[in-house]
Amino acid sequence: MAKHAIVGMSAPVTIQAAEGDAATGPKAFSSTFYTGGALNIAGWDMPVVVDLAGLKAGKVLVANLDHDATKRVGNFDLVNDGSQLVANGKATAATAARDEVVNSAANGYQWQASLEVVPHKVEELAKGKTVTVNGQEITGPAYITRTGTLKGFGFVSHGADDNTTATIAASAASSAKGSTMEPKFKTWVEAMGFDADNLNAEQISGLQANYAGQSAPAKKVEAGLTGFEAKKAERSRVDQITEYALKACDSQPHNIDAIKQLTEQAIEAKWALDKFRLELLEASAPEPYRITGRGVERMTNKVLEAAICQAANAPNLDKMFDDQTLQIAHDRFKSTIGLNQLMHIAAESNGHRAGGGSQMSVDVQRAAFGMQSQGMMRASGFSTISISTILSNIANKFLRAGFDSVDMTPMRIAAIRNVRDFKTITTTSLIADTEFEKVGPDGELKHGTLSELTYTNKAETYGRMLAITRTDYINDDLGAITAVPMKLGRGAGLKLNNIFWTKFLNNSSFFTSGRTNVNTAVADMTIGGLQATETIFMDQTDPNGDPLGMEASILLVPTPLKVSANTLMKSEKVVTGASSTIGEANPYAGRFRVESSPYMSNANYTGYSAAAWYMIADPAVLPVIEIVALNGRVEPTVESADAEFNTLGVQMRGYCDIGVELQEYRGGVRADGGAS
Repeated sequence: MAKHAIVGMSAPVTIQAAEGDAATGPKAFSSTFYTGGALNIAGWDMPVVVDLAGLKAGKVLVANLDHDATKRVGNFDLVNDGSQLVANGKATAATAARDEVVNSAANGYQWQASLEVVPHKVEELAKGKTVTVNGQEITGPAYITRTGTLKGFGFVSHGADDNTTATIAASAASSAKGSTMEPKFKTWVEAMGFDADNLNAEQISGLQANYAGQSAPAKKVEAGLTGFEAKKAERSRVDQITEYALKACDSQPHNIDAIKQLTEQAIEAKWALDKFRLELLEASAPEPYRITGRGVERMTNKVLEAAICQAANAPNLDKMFDDQTLQIAHDRFKSTIGLNQLMHIAAESNGHRAGGGSQMSVDVQRAAFGMQSQGMMRASGFSTISISTILSNIANKFLRAGFDSVDMTPMRIAAIRNVRDFKTITTTSLIADTEFEKVGPDGELKHGTLSELTYTNKAETYGRMLAITRTDYINDDLGAITAVPMKLGRGAGLKLNNIFWTKFLNNSSFFTSGRTNVNTAVADMTIGGLQATETIFMDQTDPNGDPLGMEASILLVPTPLKVSANTLMKSEKVVTGASSTIGEANPYAGRFRVESSPYMSNANYTGYSAAAWYMIADPAVLPVIEIVALNGRVEPTVESADAEFNTLGVQMRGYCDIGVELQEYRGGVRADGGAS
């Protein structure tokens, strides 16, 4: 088995009638869902191995649908032989979810399996180190989950990829129940005033450190103490909390304001030191996660971006996200994430505690962008979610879709040039006196002469700002996240076309008889017109009067001529003569690439024509027109504002840095098509 590869799960989930009662008895299911090897898990920087020797089964193992506790299917038993895991169960729950699983399987639907695991202890295996786990040799770097608890079995629609039929999953925000604690430790935890049955793994880890003597637990102030003893005990409590807070500030300099606020609250509310530690740990801890064969099921930027794209029915999702991220997003949100929900998730990851309810507020919005509000614990540095990043990434995906929705002919017929700044650039013509000459006996090479003909171009900035408004929030309109950037993208595409065709079509001084790059005789879209125009193109000369030696490759035509041009390029034969006799093979079949744009015949542009067309060279060889773009990016950029807001709303701005200019006049010939 290849180390660090995702374990292949080839055994299907099988469902059959219960023994002895094929017609009406509960159906049974079984699956080999883990074979003991290393898992590449999204969000973890190293492969993960689940040590089966330290994996315990929960008291009751419940099978459900899509890891939804309300969609029960039945119970199952676990077989753990130290090298693999096998689940065997019966669909005994009287639920619609049970019927969906069983009936779908009876119809031939192939379910996949996903088992929930709560990791308790995770070790890091250093690079190059080797250990044996589950009977397999594992070489670092890797993480090994030494202890964990199996919680449940899930029927899922699809796993990490098409080759897997069962995966290992884990429960999000699962609690490490008091029943799994060592009795003395549990007694100590409850004596400190905590509910042992409702602590998560991070909280228990902190309490275990105290219990093991890594730091002495604070003594409670006895209710009966009075006078000097009571003041002494209170002073000790305050000193211990203050000392711990100062150490926390040293290790978390980015979180000093939050620590200070919580310290003041602890002293005022007379918390014991351990309660203060626990509250500080909870405020600073990252989002709960699941270790799964599909990935770490935590609310990461990527998962939320995928959920938004799924809800918006974005095309080509498989090209935007990997299978693991898409599955996690589907399992968590079922394509129903809303704008309000997104902002609340981001706010909570930054330490905001809304206290229930889903109403959007300025505090929630500010928290989502990582800005501190009154009464808010800010946990910067610990959050895995950045709403600015999410909005920008999503916006750029839909911005490009909007940009591509307009006519992209300019991108296909122009040379694209990268510039680093907004200064005017000057380019010397490619046509120059550079023909090689014979080298004499002395071996001296003569200098060529660069053309005196030069071209200029310059990038300038164009942009627009739009907003996701308070109304969008109140209506929970997730479409605003996608619609606004699509509009910005379309606006950028329209601006590019406007600049481009304004320059290209106003060309009366560029295509002239004096430059021998215009056809005003036989210039219609026929074999004769093609022949006459190509002859003009091929007869062009360099400054020395020698043939240019370049061929045209593109026919650029207005919309009314598109069918005619395509017909000439695709027809194997042509009809000629007054009697419509069939001629020989079409000499121009496949000769040129046809490009067409509705802008060419639009009356808003000087030089427009429904009859004129162009024969031009490959823009990579001899560009007749050029687009310059700052850092080579023609498509626009979109940014979401993360500045402080006084009102609800997210500002989005889209901008592009481009310039367009005509270049080599020898790179094309204009055929007027018989137009005046």
